[in-house]
Amino acid sequence: MKKTMFLSAFLLPVTLSSHAADRDINELSKPIVTYTIVVNKHADALNLNETQRQQLKEWLATSPPQRMALEDKAVELRAQMRVMIANGDDVAKRKQLAKKIGQTEEKLIQARSNCADHWREVLTPEQFAQMLVLSKPAAP
Repeated sequence: MKKTMFLSAFLLPVTLSSHAADRDINELSKPIVTYTIVVNKHADALNLNETQRQQLKEWLATSPPQRMALEDKAVELRAQMRVMIANGDDVAKRKQLAKKIGQTEEKLIQARSNCADHWREVLTPEQFAQMLVLSKPAAP
């Protein structure tokens, strides 16, 4: 029995770490967060007009800082949760914090979704399609 428990205790972290290496935990945000970067970097190639360039400038001044603040909050709350779990804090308090983490993550997902919607409104359908092509990573 002890041998099985020891083996399980050894294999579980190895299994989890190999699984974690196979996935990108930022997969949700990367393609969407890059939209603004791509529009900014390729403003000339996208043939942005003056109104669109002004909207880009305003978006850069407000949206990324708000999103980054939410990301920072999510990281902070998750760190608090790790400490609470490690300390064996009250389950009810951990559930409260888990709910707060969920609400913060929901706000973050909505902010990312709003980013895509913003560029759909600002860009023409052709510009948006071109931006999507430009936002894809180059093939290896």
